[in-house]
Amino acid sequence: MPSTFRQWIYARPMRDDVIDARCFALQDMPLPALADGQALVRVKLINVHSNTRMRMALGAIPLGHTDLANYACAEVVETRDPSFRVGDVIACQAGWQDYAIVSSRDAAIGYGPATDATKALNRTNSQWTYVFRSSLVEAYTPDILMDVFGTSGMTAWFGMQQCGPILPSETVLVAGVTGSVGSLAAQIARAAGARVVGLAGSPAKCAWAKQTLGIADCVDYRGDGLADRVRAAAPFGIDVFSDGAGGDLTKIVVSSMNERGRLFSYGMTSSFYASRLNRPTGKRPLRQTFGISDEVESLLKARNIRSECWIVDSFYDQRLAAEDGLAQLMSSGGLKPINTVVDGFERLPEAIANLYKTQSSGKLQVRFA
Repeated sequence: MPSTFRQWIYARPMRDDVIDARCFALQDMPLPALADGQALVRVKLINVHSNTRMRMALGAIPLGHTDLANYACAEVVETRDPSFRVGDVIACQAGWQDYAIVSSRDAAIGYGPATDATKALNRTNSQWTYVFRSSLVEAYTPDILMDVFGTSGMTAWFGMQQCGPILPSETVLVAGVTGSVGSLAAQIARAAGARVVGLAGSPAKCAWAKQTLGIADCVDYRGDGLADRVRAAAPFGIDVFSDGAGGDLTKIVVSSMNERGRLFSYGMTSSFYASRLNRPTGKRPLRQTFGISDEVESLLKARNIRSECWIVDSFYDQRLAAEDGLAQLMSSGGLKPINTVVDGFERLPEAIANLYKTQSSGKLQVRFA
């Protein structure tokens, strides 16, 4: 077993809300001996979350520390925890480091407690920590496990399920269609037979979405006349809106939705990718955080639009059924992973910095091993 591990820390404050590789420093840390109820894991891959910059700015990732809340795929190499066996491939939370100590007793970092049903399913106290089924590990690489079968795929799956049934006669509009959740939600809706229209941030991204995801149309949300361009792309109105962007975009699209439509709101990436961060001044209800303002609420009520707004861990007690459904779509060719993998532990700072410059397609991941 190793006696030390490598760890990146947030070492230098951002300037003008810009992350660059100089914001990070690499350090070697001693690896403590395992206590009862702990397991040592080798981190194979982590997902880079779009809110990393915001969390840095707000102090959720303090200077001199790593980010312990990353979603990671890891392999158990030593264990004194009966929930884990050597060789298990697990989902967990881990820092920017190549080894980590986990415990089934630990709660999730940065989230509320898991439900009792989820704890029983996972055999851990965290919704994000569990052993992947061997059938998935044998069939899929870690990047797919943490994308299609991770939080992105789960959010897209349960979002479409809660807004369902999605009918072939319906139009589904997906904001952030080139993103990690949006690219999967668009494919799930398309596989159900719906006409899918995307929203993306450039003509090139729209062309990519139509060609790669097979959607009917895509609208560049930048520039003037967005409401008119959305109506032109969805001439029969919008029946389902999958919204991970939030902000002003939400109001514009809801104004074009059909009566008795369905809205699925799961994020606020419009604020994460802004050139200057709009730091929240206080805690707001989740619906308002995700862009459902009082004005949008009035529109929803007037049109009798049902809205879903949640964080996906609310459904993690149903994770196995979602994994089965997603695997079936993968096998049938109705769903393909959309991710960008950066190889090399040493390239993690570069990958995080580039996320806010290039906004890569799908889930951005860094593969350590």
